[in-house]
Amino acid sequence: MSEPAASPGGHSADPPDADSWDADSWDADSWGPGVLWPSAQIALGVGAMAVGAANGDPLGLILTGLLALFVIPAGVMQLIRRPRIEVVDGQLAITRLRGVVFVPPARVVEARALGVARWGVRQHLMRLEYVDDRGREVLEVFTRGDLGADPREVTDRLVQLGFGGSTL
Repeated sequence: MSEPAASPGGHSADPPDADSWDADSWDADSWGPGVLWPSAQIALGVGAMAVGAANGDPLGLILTGLLALFVIPAGVMQLIRRPRIEVVDGQLAITRLRGVVFVPPARVVEARALGVARWGVRQHLMRLEYVDDRGREVLEVFTRGDLGADPREVTDRLVQLGFGGSTL
């Protein structure tokens, strides 16, 4: 019998048997967007290109081509950057387009949930500030779409794990 494939964070793709794993630690230490929305974006872009090409109208082809030009790369970038934040071996792993950045707890300056009102709707964000290897402070802002969960809950969990409580 083959073993389940391992994800980049060291968790196996399938949870182990019910007796040996803790539900809180399975999903609690990895946050990222789901695959449904990015896949739908890619399918929308491909479908728009097909409709534009089948229609034969040059203006329609340009407009659907522009739609595909923005929607397909956005979906691909979201799929590449999964999981967005993960706790691996006591360090915070932040997935970016150029690779993964590992941040130890001592380098995290602040992890804070923000509430922003836009157009009368309250939107919650997570603000993560850390010091990189060169000694520069880096500010990352994550939305619910980036994390796949409520940013307030992710912030609380990171603080519980020891990230964001220290200052340099």
